[in-house]
Amino acid sequence: MSIYKKITIVVVTYNSENQIQKLLLSLHLINKIIGEIIIVDNNSRNFDRKKIENLNNKIKIIQNKQNLGFAKAVNQGIKKSKKNFILLLNPDTYLINNSISKTFNLIKKNKKIGVVGGQIKYPNNNLYPTANSRPTFLTGLFEFTNLKKIFPKNKYSKNFWIENIKKINKPIRVSSLCGAYLIFRRKINNKLNLFNEDFFMYMEDIDFGIKNNKEGYEVIFDPNSEIIHIGGASSKNRYKTALKYWYRSRKIFFKKNLEPPKGIILSLLFTLEEVVLKIYHCIKNEPYE
Repeated sequence: MSIYKKITIVVVTYNSENQIQKLLLSLHLINKIIGEIIIVDNNSRNFDRKKIENLNNKIKIIQNKQNLGFAKAVNQGIKKSKKNFILLLNPDTYLINNSISKTFNLIKKNKKIGVVGGQIKYPNNNLYPTANSRPTFLTGLFEFTNLKKIFPKNKYSKNFWIENIKKINKPIRVSSLCGAYLIFRRKINNKLNLFNEDFFMYMEDIDFGIKNNKEGYEVIFDPNSEIIHIGGASSKNRYKTALKYWYRSRKIFFKKNLEPPKGIILSLLFTLEEVVLKIYHCIKNEPYE
């Protein structure tokens, strides 16, 4: 097969050795389209290189001496890849069928598509939010702060997650997709299609979708493919989130993607919330990060 018919799989790992083996074993379901598998390890505590390499003869490993963050590690994989398309998967995902192959066909056949992804499900088969509309000031306020817990059914959060608005039966154009499962062009407009390394982790996938749209490419959600996502495998607190990186990323994102007055106001509100939550966790004697 040519480079156009096979795909490079990129997986970033960080203390996720218990999950990635299941993913790598499940890749036999799409073995015909796999050209290479690049594992980028961000200095995990117990990363057994030989054990991972023995799971598939197409595996290539990049081992970092420190945790470089998700976006930078993904970019390492993109730069090392030799195929024209990248399949980005989280280490705590796994395949249950070969439906990814059909979604891969969409981007191969349509040069206007820069990014495509499919359904992500929890192990209990419930849907994991995947497809997004472009965030606004009010999305930032009601979806990306704890106001969402106070107003869980607010329309700004609902409208942000497209799958909450309507049942999707065929591929549709969206603003962005969850980075746990993405297929994208290695190059757009003759340059590498990289993630923004200002983001250590979180929200780089939303920014990536917006960037591809700005470059003139479509981002497509295809409900006809699916993977399973365990979620939060490397974050051990009860929120399954590394809070300090989450707080930093939302500021970077909204400052970058909203006009200055709104982006600055949101950043100030985020900071105020962070201070309040830090005090709350201190009083409750809970770990903050």
